[in-house]
Amino acid sequence: MDQPLLERIRTEIRTQGPISFARFMERALTEPGLGYYVGTQPRAGRDGDFMTAPEMHSLLGSALARLIRETWERLDRPQPFRYTEYGAGSGALLLAVVDQLIRDESLLLEALQIQLIEINPHRREEIQRALATRALRHPLKIVEQDAPPVAGVVVANEFLDALPFHIYVGRAATAHGTAERCVGLNEEDSLVWVEVPLGEAEATRVRARFGAPLTEGQRAEACFAADAWPHELAEKISGGLVVMIDYGREGADLRDAASRAAGTALAYQGHRATDDLLGDPGGRDLTAHVDLTALRAAATAAGLTPVASTSQAALLAGVGLDDEIERIRRGPEATLEGAIALRSALARLMNPRGMGGFAVELFALGSAEHVSRLADARNPLPGAAAPIRPLV
Repeated sequence: MDQPLLERIRTEIRTQGPISFARFMERALTEPGLGYYVGTQPRAGRDGDFMTAPEMHSLLGSALARLIRETWERLDRPQPFRYTEYGAGSGALLLAVVDQLIRDESLLLEALQIQLIEINPHRREEIQRALATRALRHPLKIVEQDAPPVAGVVVANEFLDALPFHIYVGRAATAHGTAERCVGLNEEDSLVWVEVPLGEAEATRVRARFGAPLTEGQRAEACFAADAWPHELAEKISGGLVVMIDYGREGADLRDAASRAAGTALAYQGHRATDDLLGDPGGRDLTAHVDLTALRAAATAAGLTPVASTSQAALLAGVGLDDEIERIRRGPEATLEGAIALRSALARLMNPRGMGGFAVELFALGSAEHVSRLADARNPLPGAAAPIRPLV
């Protein structure tokens, strides 16, 4: 256990009293020099704590490359055109996108800028080194996080689920019928759960999010940080497409007392999930399902136009990857190992009860003309309105 981080959290609680789980999560994941996401150790992948689709196989990156290329075409091939990725991590997704554009010999590469919204400096340096090894006529330009916006695409793959969230519990005896599940200390100085009654302002905010009250003892999460996220996207791109991929459900489903009485919050370590959220701060990933209802409402409030609500399996099936799959299976560089890896990945990526069921939310922003081209139901973007079909 990372004792320095634990002691910092204890000190804050001793000084200020119990803290929200959102505050605990913020420190556990992003505390400078100590948080889970800021160290030298890679977190995603087979040797890490969890597996995302890009670490499993390059197919998701190939799918996004085709979607991004079509977006660029519909916007009249703007120069420059920016790829912004939130939580880029190891860079597996970005590198797969770039590699597919290289294989496609896409002219988009001449216009492409890269913007990494990634708090870990080690990961950013690794990605830049990997990009430098790609055989490109002109090196890709990497812009700073505060660069003035230009046309482009924003991608957030399994990013919103790791934003700090609050946890609430139904308590009929409290003034507002709900308490916040906060983090405090017991007599042994160990971290423990403490239920704190809601003030009027917080109760109003929770009622607006949850609608129906929680049943007695029922727990549910609310990620207000995710509500703020769509409002900053216009600072990254002036117009284009926003792609959010994550595990999530409609808000009412997430708060169904029959199936979600304990909420969805989990910690991950060594590819194992646990509901011990307070153990080993800084050593475990902390996550909860994305509230898709709240996300769409926040996006609309930020001026984004919904383009499609689909799934990862439908995106992969409909974006047009038959040629890429054939290349992996039977192309000049095909290997038995590659074919086996492809089949294994597709079994997971297309499973609607697994990664295939991850939500894909597409939004457009920019001029009315450009938004209409991206959100045209008569001519949907690749993968935005596709039936799921087998890819093997």
